[in-house]
Amino acid sequence: MITTDRFLLVLVFLFTLLHNSAHALVILQYHHIADDTPFSTSTKPEVFAAHLEHLAQSGFNIVSLSEHFSQQNEGDASANALEVAITFDDAYRSIFTEAFPLLRARGWPFTIFVATDLVGRPGGRYLAWDELKAMKAAGAEIANHSTGHQHWARKPVNKSLQAWSDEFLQDTLRAQETLETHLDFAPKHYALPYGEYHPLLVNQLQAANFLVFGQHSGAVSRPAPLVIPRFPMGGPYANLGSFKTKVLTRAFPGVPALHNPILTGLETKPMINATALGLLNARGLNCFGPNGAITPESKHSGILIQANAPLPAGRARYNCTQMSDQPGRFYWHSYFWMKQHSDNTWYAEP
Repeated sequence: MITTDRFLLVLVFLFTLLHNSAHALVILQYHHIADDTPFSTSTKPEVFAAHLEHLAQSGFNIVSLSEHFSQQNEGDASANALEVAITFDDAYRSIFTEAFPLLRARGWPFTIFVATDLVGRPGGRYLAWDELKAMKAAGAEIANHSTGHQHWARKPVNKSLQAWSDEFLQDTLRAQETLETHLDFAPKHYALPYGEYHPLLVNQLQAANFLVFGQHSGAVSRPAPLVIPRFPMGGPYANLGSFKTKVLTRAFPGVPALHNPILTGLETKPMINATALGLLNARGLNCFGPNGAITPESKHSGILIQANAPLPAGRARYNCTQMSDQPGRFYWHSYFWMKQHSDNTWYAEP
């Protein structure tokens, strides 16, 4: 006998399947396009060129973030298209010297998320405003990545929630004003520094009409989640074989719910309810965490995912995939975590 809750879940599943299952925007996230920079955030120029060639040969539609998200509520004309958006974080100069010539030659749009205080710093590591203007003139979008690439999600213990969130919003607006002063216009897109977030800060950005982009992998649902996923393409994630799989991924039928990713020292094996992905059960759902495979469980309360061993301090993800109704194309979404040390201090950057 089907319970009322079960019946409602089936209705939600069918609705979301009809409205979202064909959607397939994938956003790629790059940092350095170089072979002499930190491995974890670097993509070799020849590998980046191979990524672009595969997209061209495979018939992908390369879209700007503004183009895609302005059309989200205008019917489903693009629902079956293979859409990819290309983004870069931190305004490293190799974007201009290595990536830009290749993208300009193909006439493809792209977005650079800029921490404004880093622009033009001595030493030649970061872009100058003139270089950003040249790329904007050629079709690039230049967007917000804070003023100084701060760890905003880590609330200081001596500040109230209100003071902390207000300071964050003021920093965001200062960065936006700087972009608009130098470039005349900047879309209200915000990439979270380090991909780290707190739900309160995400809500602040949403209230200020920003779209928010993370660094957790997955295709983009329709409507988009509050923190929009992007596939990192640096270091081990730049492999061409896995790249070909990722650009074909699709969003799960449902819209992922916003969760609080911050874990104290005592929270070692966080559990997430993945029912919002629009699944009736856990059959065929494959999830992996830092310690290997995770077995999702179907319970009365939903589809539960929990690590099988304590998470180490640092940033972590539960990556979940399931084969879609199109062979070779996976649904893909990941859940992001920020794990503190056992004494509740924050991890250092590598």
